[in-house]
Amino acid sequence: MRTHTHDVRRRLLGWAAVLFLAYFNSAYACPFDGAPTHDIWRGKGRQTLCAQPSWSVFQQLQPYFGKDADGAGAPAGYRIRKVVLDAGHGGKDSGCRGASSLEKHNALAIVLKLGALIQAEYPDIQVIYTRTTDVFVELQERAAIANRNNADLFISIHCNSISVSHVRGVETYVMGLHTAESNLEVAKRENAVILMEENYQRNYGEYNPNSPEAHILSSVWQSAYLEQSILFADYVQRYARTMAKREDRGVKQAGFIVLHRTAMPAVLIEVGFLTNRDEERFLASEEGQTQMADAIFEAFRAYKARMEGTPLAARKNKAAPAQGLASAPFSSSPAAAAPSAPPTTPSTAASTPAPPPTLPAETTLRTGDRYADEFIELPSYAKAPKGQYRIHLLSWNTRLDRHAGQLALLTEVEEEFSNGQYHYYLGRFTHRVEAEKLLPDLFNLGFRTARVISQ
Repeated sequence: MRTHTHDVRRRLLGWAAVLFLAYFNSAYACPFDGAPTHDIWRGKGRQTLCAQPSWSVFQQLQPYFGKDADGAGAPAGYRIRKVVLDAGHGGKDSGCRGASSLEKHNALAIVLKLGALIQAEYPDIQVIYTRTTDVFVELQERAAIANRNNADLFISIHCNSISVSHVRGVETYVMGLHTAESNLEVAKRENAVILMEENYQRNYGEYNPNSPEAHILSSVWQSAYLEQSILFADYVQRYARTMAKREDRGVKQAGFIVLHRTAMPAVLIEVGFLTNRDEERFLASEEGQTQMADAIFEAFRAYKARMEGTPLAARKNKAAPAQGLASAPFSSSPAAAAPSAPPTTPSTAASTPAPPPTLPAETTLRTGDRYADEFIELPSYAKAPKGQYRIHLLSWNTRLDRHAGQLALLTEVEEEFSNGQYHYYLGRFTHRVEAEKLLPDLFNLGFRTARVISQ
């Protein structure tokens, strides 16, 4: 909490080694490939980062991190007074590139709309932007802006990318240990921007954004605010799913520099994938940007009420319902490259809520509390029961959950036990070349040891 900042910092230094050892043990107790490492929060309670993590350390340090596991328990009279909004990238750093739009413009448009909503609803809250135009801002300066202003919450908006074009959805990151290799790759991509800074060696010393050790060590510094960060991140995912009708990819942890250097609850929201053409059109459109900003704003309202111990009141300045926006046709061409200006007068027009989108029948497999549409669908010939070739995904000493982690991204996964290990295979193929075609996609999903074997 902001009123206990100095006390937390003193105590945090004394417990840093304990935290690091606990995180280190948790990270390396399970594999990068195939372990259930994707989600850490589903609303009803904390989920394991891997098979046997060392979460007990948080129970030992509970007095320093908050009064309960949900991140609430702020002192009486606590109020959120300052919020820093960070539009990712900018200027010479364009971020991810879609077919017709850039991450830096889409992120800024959403940030400006979000800021306008907060200011209209809560005039007593000071909204501080790391940038309001297309300029390059160093990562350390973004965090410094939040720290100098003694902010109560830091929200960074980004767009995602991946080589697999069908993947889509929203994921929110909090500072911590990246136990999934996919999380590490996202953090590396966002942190690599420091190499564009003229004085990056002076600002970051020997920090190497591509070093796994750098991400592991940086996780301990944000632990004092981890519970609050997870609470807000969970609200973001909830409202992105229910209001903006986005695919929920869950709350995750990764070693982002911009989160590591902020001394307050902080999240980084990847609002969608520019490598998915439909999602890019959504994020580059006026309607889509408004819908995402409105969902994040509702998450902020819920978080504010929870932290301040007050009921969630009805909105004073109600914009067009996000559900209604979902029924409006999105423009077939993305918005212009220049970022949108913040809305001047919120719309009060009512519209009929649209039903949730229906996924194709072959992709409606449930994973946790959300639909997953990012499966590799095997061609019909691959499902032949007597195929001569299979893809060996991985082997492990203990049994893995085929409906969690990277394994949950695949259909037709077979499990066999031999020689004291569990072996996981994908598909049955008549010709070797048919199986080899899937290897690049499997590699991108984290199965770095996948190989084709003969029966």
